[in-house]
Amino acid sequence: MGAEKTVRLTLLAHKKRLPELPGQPSDTRYGIVWDACPIPHRGSCYVVRFVGHAEAQIVGYISRDGCAFHASEPLEEDPSHNTASLVLTREKGEKVGAVLVRTAAGDFEHISDFRGALAGTMREVAEPATWNTERNLAYREFMATLYLRYCVFLQEDADPVAPVAHSGVSVIDMNYEQLAAPVEIFRDFKSTLLPDAIATLLFRIEANDHASGIERYAHRVLATIDMPRLRSLATIGEVNLAYIEHMNGFYINCNRDVLTADDLAFLFGIEARLNRLSAILGRMGAGLGPVASSPSEAACAELDRVSLESVTSHVDRLVHESGESLHCAWSEPGGIACRPGGEWDVRMHLAEICEQLNVLVRLEYRFDYRAQDGLISLQFIAPTSDAMPFHRYDCCLGAWVDIDCATRERMAKEYARRVALVLAAACFAASPSVERCEIEAFDTPSDQRERYAFDRAEFRASIASRAHDLMGTSLVDGGAGELVARMAIPGTFCRIVDNELLRMPRDDNRLLPDDLRELLHADTAAELEVVEDEGDPYRIRLARAREAAESDLASAESMLHELIDEIEAVCVGEELLSNRPAVTQFCENHVGRLILPLYLPDVETRVLRAPDALYFAQHELCALHLARGALDLALVEARRLLDFASTSTQAHFMLINVLARLRMFDDVIEVVKHGLRTAYDRDAIAYLYYRLAFAYWNRGDRLTALACYRLVPAGEHISAVAQEEARELMGRMGLTTPLDFKQAVTIVKAAGVPVPPTEELFNHVANVAVLLLDNGFFYLAARCVYIMWRMTGKDELGVLSKSLLME
Repeated sequence: MGAEKTVRLTLLAHKKRLPELPGQPSDTRYGIVWDACPIPHRGSCYVVRFVGHAEAQIVGYISRDGCAFHASEPLEEDPSHNTASLVLTREKGEKVGAVLVRTAAGDFEHISDFRGALAGTMREVAEPATWNTERNLAYREFMATLYLRYCVFLQEDADPVAPVAHSGVSVIDMNYEQLAAPVEIFRDFKSTLLPDAIATLLFRIEANDHASGIERYAHRVLATIDMPRLRSLATIGEVNLAYIEHMNGFYINCNRDVLTADDLAFLFGIEARLNRLSAILGRMGAGLGPVASSPSEAACAELDRVSLESVTSHVDRLVHESGESLHCAWSEPGGIACRPGGEWDVRMHLAEICEQLNVLVRLEYRFDYRAQDGLISLQFIAPTSDAMPFHRYDCCLGAWVDIDCATRERMAKEYARRVALVLAAACFAASPSVERCEIEAFDTPSDQRERYAFDRAEFRASIASRAHDLMGTSLVDGGAGELVARMAIPGTFCRIVDNELLRMPRDDNRLLPDDLRELLHADTAAELEVVEDEGDPYRIRLARAREAAESDLASAESMLHELIDEIEAVCVGEELLSNRPAVTQFCENHVGRLILPLYLPDVETRVLRAPDALYFAQHELCALHLARGALDLALVEARRLLDFASTSTQAHFMLINVLARLRMFDDVIEVVKHGLRTAYDRDAIAYLYYRLAFAYWNRGDRLTALACYRLVPAGEHISAVAQEEARELMGRMGLTTPLDFKQAVTIVKAAGVPVPPTEELFNHVANVAVLLLDNGFFYLAARCVYIMWRMTGKDELGVLSKSLLME
């Protein structure tokens, strides 16, 4: 062995001693090193014999693709596979692969088999049993021990089955220990406040003298959390934890309006800790359920490291699967199909792909797409050092070592660059029409950003394979930083789509395509505007009437009547002059205008915008009558109000209030049904169901009333009052158990009451959204997508909405 060159091992060099192996010469120590000296691009580690405390002699080289080579000095280039001494090979789809060793004659001999994955743990399969059949090892250790046994010591026949003494060397044992009782790490996390769930878990582990390896590692990971700060943020920021099934990851919800960028980074760091532990459980095959066996604490740390270092495995999958799914799954959410390769298809597909990713850290992003040159620009929030491990297990020392803040920051930067590669792959997988993408990693606490540009052909030809090679490499090494350095570009993420497509309807005179004309009862985008000019003279007169109401109600009422009559006359004149059937309508917002056609049966009818002053004057007049108890007059004005404001929430509320005071509960029910048909806002839905419950109760239909109370959404202004009245009604009915949701829905549907958001409403909004986006009317499309998200809670729609609105 004396011919091998000596490599000096620096203090920070990654090295690991291996246990004593069968056939190993006495008084020798072998191990692996992977950043102590130059290593080829596809290299995983060198196999070395340690000489003293700071030097080693190279005896072999392990590549990342299952090959081991004889080597006596650092290599500059990857050796040819034809020169490999040991090779792992496995047919696609098979669980068991073959271990091939080169013989003296130069041929490969099938020595044994193996199970496991290069990104997880591995074990030899052989009869009779060998040293490696008794141990689960990570890839580097597995390959190094096989190479030493079969290619260096040449003592494979002498393998004992019994464990070999470690001679005082600390190594990571990946074997599992059967537990006395099953352990559930995330017990009660879904039903308990996050600070309490974490504190309870830590207490359980600390109180257990025989805690398992996964419990001890969970304690090590979570004990670094500043619990007083978490409790404070949970109090002011409405922090709660959700589990997203389709991505197998935890997600922290909070009220961002009251939290700083540092607060969010702190919470996202906690979220990353939970997802790292979840990933370890996944690699153990347990998921979130109880585990009956566990590896050691150090082995869990090794699995954690493997999970983090394997994030670029998504690149492989996205590149290989891109040809299997060229279009979005939600291509016709409302019945009308999107244009293949069009705006909806590409944008929705990208959101669908990204929402399926679990990169362990919070993936928050927004993007824009410019179809004419196939460019996607995407910004994501970079992980901070809080998301990285605070400790590592040093095999050489046989002890845990703190990872300092500066190192964790380097790791976070490296991880962000690897996530950037994953997101670039996602962009190209979204559509063959995407030729280039720009990815920005934005660190919100420091307001720093890194931007990279990727070309589709180059990415698929070379960058994707190099991203694959990053799997299993240390985050401290900065391999991704070297890879993306050449792709760095200046600037800041911003919209890239043409401004013409973003214009408000008032500034957009483009003709609508035929299918949109029929859906929206309009011929141009400008006809869909609902925002009035600031200088409208009617609004000045309305303001004067309101001032008069403070001192002279009779004068104010007269002024309002005069203003209403004048505006109505103008509106009637415009309807008569229209060359098509026309109605005058007031809409509170653009969405109200887009859903108005649900109340207009004739597709030939066109909509003329009612001046704001007409609506507010009518509302003011009704309120004056209501305030002085003139309910009959208020009823007349409230009916007129709803007639020309069919989608207005406040118009429905006004008429319902008047009818209820007149105890006209049959009419209350009809008006509420009318409002629920197009309701999508939770607060509005809550109020409508609350008034409907009271109306049915007064009509003597207690069961339907109770069902309506049950359908009042929780957490809204009226919810507590509704719950109290529901309890009183149950008492009068002699009931002790409330209706479940399905029962309530069945009851109200039998009474002809819509359950919002109705299928009719969603399909209409979805069809409009698809057509608006595909035809380049982004301003209105963004508002439709936002409402679709509000109605369904679908994460992909939330991302698409945020990206279109550029929030």
